[in-house]
Amino acid sequence: MIITKKEFDYILKNKEKQRFVVEVDFGLRKVWVEIRENKAVLEGNLEISLKEKIKEQFCYNLNKKGLAKIAFFSSQTNYFYKLMPTDDWPTICINSVPMHKISSPKKDTENKINFLRPFGFVLDTCMGLGYTAILASKNAKTVITFENDENVLYLARLNPLSRELFSSPNIKLEIKDIAKEIKKLRSQYFDCIIHDPPTFKLAPNLYTISFYSELLRILKKGGKLFHYTPLYKITHNFYFPAKIEEKLKKTGFKIISASKIAGGILCKK
Repeated sequence: MIITKKEFDYILKNKEKQRFVVEVDFGLRKVWVEIRENKAVLEGNLEISLKEKIKEQFCYNLNKKGLAKIAFFSSQTNYFYKLMPTDDWPTICINSVPMHKISSPKKDTENKINFLRPFGFVLDTCMGLGYTAILASKNAKTVITFENDENVLYLARLNPLSRELFSSPNIKLEIKDIAKEIKKLRSQYFDCIIHDPPTFKLAPNLYTISFYSELLRILKKGGKLFHYTPLYKITHNFYFPAKIEEKLKKTGFKIISASKIAGGILCKK
């Protein structure tokens, strides 16, 4: 069960009622809360001390062992990971860098999908929490999504809003490095590609002409590519989206349009 400071504050506000309902798992579930001896007991056996110090920028996993932050350091990658709450869907932070617009990951994802309008066979190059793959699967025949970071996969498995990623019959999850595996994918196979990689600092190899050439190869003629454009080094008079657009043109993509709302470029083969 996942709770945040929002749910905990609601419990504190209503503790005089002794027994009431609270929404958990980012609004997906409603559970009963009973107040017993300065503790909130959820679902009859999950306890939280009312004196617990819950921080606003963290999500917490509540089970029979107690309450724990969903945050950790990986010695394998040398990165710090956490699941961070927002006003709607949670996001992943890697070394304090959020993977979505934290004002609304839900709208952020919906804007990207509405801009591309994916159909047919879709490649989602970088899974993350799987929001783009899940929304793309609503109108696509098949979505193949790649994730090579086991830590990100672990957070996705904990996130209730990522469940469809593991249960939808038309989403195929590949726990592999897309930078390496893309060379094995069939030429002219995909109708649409969603390329929403981590920041340039975390994954520079996903912003190269050689990688874009592989994207062009596996895309059908007339197929569409959405490329997320992070505002990398924007404060240093270095407009990164223009650099991406230049590379895509050199590769052979035709630029259709750019969208500040979707935060990316739409291309065609």
